[in-house]
Amino acid sequence: MNSRNLAPLCIALLGAAALAGCSNWSSSPPMRGNALLEPINLPAAQKEAPSNPANFNQALAAEYAGLATNLSSQEHDWADADYFSRKGMAAGGGQMVVPEQNSNWLVPLEVPLETRTALADGRRRLVTALDNGGRDRLPAVAARAQERYDCWVERMEDDWRTAVNGPCRAEFLAALAQLEGTPQPAAAPAVPPVATRQYNVYFDWDKSVLTEDAHKIVDQVATQAKRDHSRVAITGKADLSGTDAYNMALSHRRADAVRQALQSDGVPADSIDERWVGMREPPVPTAPGVREPRNRVVEINFH
Repeated sequence: MNSRNLAPLCIALLGAAALAGCSNWSSSPPMRGNALLEPINLPAAQKEAPSNPANFNQALAAEYAGLATNLSSQEHDWADADYFSRKGMAAGGGQMVVPEQNSNWLVPLEVPLETRTALADGRRRLVTALDNGGRDRLPAVAARAQERYDCWVERMEDDWRTAVNGPCRAEFLAALAQLEGTPQPAAAPAVPPVATRQYNVYFDWDKSVLTEDAHKIVDQVATQAKRDHSRVAITGKADLSGTDAYNMALSHRRADAVRQALQSDGVPADSIDERWVGMREPPVPTAPGVREPRNRVVEINFH
């Protein structure tokens, strides 16, 4: 009998003392997560994660719930799923939840690949961007950057060969570039814009209306497109809740909303390539019916 099948029995034996620690977390614990408690903490994190985050902590709670769900359902890594569930609940409760320290994870090959150096540099840039107002300016993007960084660290311990240049790292760098590329106040020295090649515009569940954060991202895309005379490719997507036909139409409306906003910002219509794929190319694979915030997106690329 594996440890997951023992979970209900062990949880009962642990009693109230164990349950009292379910919501606690630490960035340097003796055991990061507990597979026996994952059946309690993951559903709690999913339930508490807001579907329409209003600030950075709420967005971070939703991001960590998504990461924990993926680790549980796709990777069957119940200990890490438990750990990130607890980070999500802590963020949702208003606690300051920090990005992971790579020294707390078994990341191999500092020599010759300098894997830990790369992680440390990424964390330094992330913390700088967050502390310089990123949490308030672009809360959804900031939360995405922190969660994707933690995903990168976790994946480097689990399978460095695929993680060293894998999707968690790429998506972290894309979100980080958005944070670092946000224009500074007029009184600050001018900062050259970051030449980001992909932007993600996220939507509320079952919605195709641009949020305030989404308008800011579209404005950045329009500025870069007009400055560089670039073509813009947009791809509308939806999560796996609902039917295929409904999600195809929903992703179409989302792509249209982004295209219309770009045109309103001065991007020529003939410079925009638009497509929509519904639930068929989810950035984060999930089980059918899962309301995954990261899959409710229009991806914008330059080419």
